[in-house]
Amino acid sequence: MRNIILRPLASLFLLGLLGCLPEKPPAKTSKVPTATEFRPADPTFIRKLNGQQVYVPIYSSIYNQYEGNLLHMTALLSIRNTSSKEEITIKRVDYFDTNGKLIKSFLNGPFSLGKMSTKDFVIPENDLEGGTGANFIVEWSSEKVASVPLIESVMLGAIGTKAFAFSSRGKEVEAH
Repeated sequence: MRNIILRPLASLFLLGLLGCLPEKPPAKTSKVPTATEFRPADPTFIRKLNGQQVYVPIYSSIYNQYEGNLLHMTALLSIRNTSSKEEITIKRVDYFDTNGKLIKSFLNGPFSLGKMSTKDFVIPENDLEGGTGANFIVEWSSEKVASVPLIESVMLGAIGTKAFAFSSRGKEVEAH
Protein backbone atom coordinates (compact mmCIF):
# COMPACT_ATOMS: atom_id res chain seq x y z
CA MET A 1 0.00 0.00 0.00
CA ARG A 2 2.83 2.35 0.89
CA ASN A 3 4.54 1.71 -2.51
CA ILE A 4 1.29 2.55 -4.31
CA ILE A 5 1.37 6.04 -2.77
CA LEU A 6 5.14 6.64 -2.92
CA ARG A 7 5.65 5.70 -6.60
CA PRO A 8 3.26 8.33 -8.02
CA LEU A 9 4.64 10.95 -5.61
CA ALA A 10 8.22 10.14 -6.61
CA SER A 11 7.25 10.33 -10.30
CA LEU A 12 5.64 13.74 -9.78
CA PHE A 13 8.71 14.94 -7.88
CA LEU A 14 11.04 13.83 -10.71
CA LEU A 15 8.81 15.47 -13.33
CA GLY A 16 8.93 18.68 -11.31
CA LEU A 17 12.73 18.56 -11.22
CA LEU A 18 12.91 17.95 -14.96
CA GLY A 19 10.74 21.03 -15.52
CA CYS A 20 13.41 23.14 -13.78
CA LEU A 21 16.17 22.15 -16.21
CA PRO A 22 17.18 24.84 -18.72
CA GLU A 23 15.76 24.46 -22.21
CA LYS A 24 18.08 23.53 -25.05
CA PRO A 25 18.41 26.30 -27.65
CA PRO A 26 16.59 25.47 -30.88
CA ALA A 27 18.75 23.98 -33.62
CA LYS A 28 19.55 26.34 -36.45
CA THR A 29 17.59 25.20 -39.47
CA SER A 30 18.42 27.82 -42.06
CA LYS A 31 20.73 30.74 -42.66
CA VAL A 32 19.30 34.26 -42.38
CA PRO A 33 20.02 36.32 -45.51
CA THR A 34 22.26 39.36 -45.15
CA ALA A 35 22.01 42.65 -47.01
CA THR A 36 23.70 42.31 -50.40
CA GLU A 37 22.09 45.42 -51.89
CA PHE A 38 24.00 47.78 -49.55
CA ARG A 39 27.11 49.16 -51.24
CA PRO A 40 29.07 52.41 -51.53
CA ALA A 41 27.18 55.05 -53.52
CA ASP A 42 28.47 57.66 -55.91
CA PRO A 43 29.91 60.38 -53.58
CA THR A 44 29.34 63.06 -56.26
CA PHE A 45 25.57 62.66 -55.98
CA ILE A 46 24.28 65.95 -54.54
CA ARG A 47 20.85 66.46 -56.13
CA LYS A 48 18.11 65.73 -53.59
CA LEU A 49 14.52 65.73 -54.70
CA ASN A 50 13.41 63.68 -51.75
CA GLY A 51 14.99 62.93 -48.39
CA GLN A 52 14.73 63.19 -44.63
CA GLN A 53 16.64 63.35 -41.42
CA VAL A 54 14.99 60.95 -38.96
CA TYR A 55 15.35 60.70 -35.15
CA VAL A 56 15.03 57.13 -33.85
CA PRO A 57 14.90 56.43 -30.08
CA ILE A 58 16.83 53.41 -28.83
CA TYR A 59 15.97 51.84 -25.48
CA SER A 60 19.09 49.75 -24.88
CA SER A 61 18.80 50.37 -21.11
CA ILE A 62 15.46 50.80 -19.33
CA TYR A 63 14.48 51.09 -15.70
CA ASN A 64 13.25 47.89 -14.08
CA GLN A 65 10.95 48.57 -11.08
CA TYR A 66 12.84 51.60 -9.74
CA GLU A 67 15.42 54.16 -10.83
CA GLY A 68 18.93 52.74 -10.57
CA ASN A 69 17.86 49.19 -11.42
CA LEU A 70 18.53 49.00 -15.15
CA LEU A 71 17.68 46.25 -17.58
CA HIS A 72 20.02 46.12 -20.58
CA MET A 73 18.80 44.98 -23.99
CA THR A 74 20.00 44.38 -27.52
CA ALA A 75 18.79 47.18 -29.79
CA LEU A 76 18.42 46.99 -33.54
CA LEU A 77 18.06 49.91 -35.94
CA SER A 78 16.24 48.80 -39.09
CA ILE A 79 16.16 50.91 -42.28
CA ARG A 80 13.70 49.49 -44.84
CA ASN A 81 13.40 50.87 -48.33
CA THR A 82 9.66 50.62 -48.99
CA SER A 83 9.98 51.59 -52.66
CA SER A 84 9.66 48.88 -55.27
CA LYS A 85 10.81 51.35 -57.96
CA GLU A 86 13.71 53.41 -56.56
CA GLU A 87 16.93 52.89 -54.63
CA ILE A 88 17.56 55.35 -51.81
CA THR A 89 20.86 56.72 -50.56
CA ILE A 90 21.66 56.41 -46.86
CA LYS A 91 23.95 59.33 -46.07
CA ARG A 92 24.20 59.23 -42.29
CA VAL A 93 23.64 56.73 -39.46
CA ASP A 94 24.89 58.30 -36.21
CA TYR A 95 24.43 56.89 -32.70
CA PHE A 96 24.13 59.31 -29.75
CA ASP A 97 24.06 58.83 -25.97
CA THR A 98 21.55 60.16 -23.42
CA ASN A 99 23.31 63.54 -23.34
CA GLY A 100 23.41 63.98 -27.13
CA LYS A 101 27.09 63.08 -27.44
CA LEU A 102 28.00 61.29 -30.67
CA ILE A 103 29.12 57.75 -29.83
CA LYS A 104 29.58 56.31 -33.29
CA SER A 105 29.07 57.12 -36.97
CA PHE A 106 28.20 53.86 -38.70
CA LEU A 107 28.87 55.10 -42.25
CA ASN A 108 32.04 56.56 -43.77
CA GLY A 109 30.22 57.76 -46.89
CA PRO A 110 26.89 57.39 -48.68
CA PHE A 111 25.46 53.92 -49.37
CA SER A 112 22.71 52.85 -51.75
CA LEU A 113 19.89 50.75 -50.35
CA GLY A 114 18.21 48.73 -53.09
CA LYS A 115 14.50 48.54 -53.85
CA MET A 116 12.58 46.77 -51.06
CA SER A 117 15.89 46.12 -49.23
CA THR A 118 16.70 46.41 -45.53
CA LYS A 119 19.85 47.34 -43.62
CA ASP A 120 20.18 46.67 -39.88
CA PHE A 121 22.57 48.12 -37.31
CA VAL A 122 22.91 46.37 -33.93
CA ILE A 123 23.76 47.75 -30.49
CA PRO A 124 24.68 44.67 -28.39
CA GLU A 125 23.21 44.15 -24.92
CA ASN A 126 26.62 44.66 -23.30
CA ASP A 127 27.12 48.09 -24.97
CA LEU A 128 26.04 50.47 -22.19
CA GLU A 129 27.43 53.71 -23.68
CA GLY A 130 24.07 54.99 -24.93
CA GLY A 131 22.24 54.95 -21.62
CA THR A 132 18.48 55.30 -21.18
CA GLY A 133 18.06 58.06 -23.77
CA ALA A 134 20.20 56.76 -26.63
CA ASN A 135 19.13 57.55 -30.19
CA PHE A 136 20.07 57.44 -33.84
CA ILE A 137 19.94 60.13 -36.49
CA VAL A 138 19.45 58.66 -39.96
CA GLU A 139 19.65 60.76 -43.11
CA TRP A 140 18.50 59.46 -46.46
CA SER A 141 17.85 60.91 -49.92
CA SER A 142 16.71 59.85 -53.35
CA GLU A 143 17.51 61.17 -56.80
CA LYS A 144 13.87 60.63 -57.77
CA VAL A 145 10.81 60.97 -55.60
CA ALA A 146 10.60 57.72 -53.63
CA SER A 147 8.31 56.37 -50.94
CA VAL A 148 9.44 57.15 -47.40
CA PRO A 149 11.50 54.31 -45.90
CA LEU A 150 10.39 52.63 -42.69
CA ILE A 151 13.01 53.45 -40.05
CA GLU A 152 12.47 51.91 -36.64
CA SER A 153 14.22 50.37 -33.67
CA VAL A 154 13.54 46.97 -32.14
CA MET A 155 14.65 46.17 -28.60
CA LEU A 156 15.07 42.59 -27.33
CA GLY A 157 15.58 41.49 -23.76
CA ALA A 158 14.90 38.89 -21.11
CA ILE A 159 14.24 38.72 -17.39
CA GLY A 160 14.72 35.22 -16.03
CA THR A 161 12.84 32.89 -18.36
CA LYS A 162 10.67 35.65 -19.84
CA ALA A 163 11.74 37.21 -23.12
CA PHE A 164 10.26 40.34 -24.64
CA ALA A 165 10.63 42.68 -27.59
CA PHE A 166 9.19 46.05 -28.52
CA SER A 167 9.69 48.59 -31.28
CA SER A 168 9.75 52.34 -31.78
CA ARG A 169 9.28 54.27 -35.03
CA GLY A 170 11.56 57.05 -36.20
CA LYS A 171 10.32 60.66 -36.30
CA GLU A 172 11.12 63.05 -39.11
CA VAL A 173 13.09 66.07 -37.86
CA GLU A 174 13.93 67.54 -41.25
CA ALA A 175 12.66 67.01 -44.78
CA HIS A 176 14.55 67.91 -47.94
